[in-house]
Amino acid sequence: MAGRFIISEDGQGGYRFALVASNGQTLAVGEGYPNKVACVNGIETVRRNAPDAPIDDRSGDPEDA
Repeated sequence: MAGRFIISEDGQGGYRFALVASNGQTLAVGEGYPNKVACVNGIETVRRNAPDAPIDDRSGDPEDA
């Protein structure tokens, strides 16, 4: 099974998404969105931009590269 996006209410009247791997590990969590439509749009933005996104390491720690 592939990973999946889970949408949940954030307790403040907004919505968040989490990208969860097939083993249940949370890989990423989106920002808070004011409504579900905006949250789904955030998911679609990640889908469009992430497949070939390079890693831009700005941590300054050469050991982590």
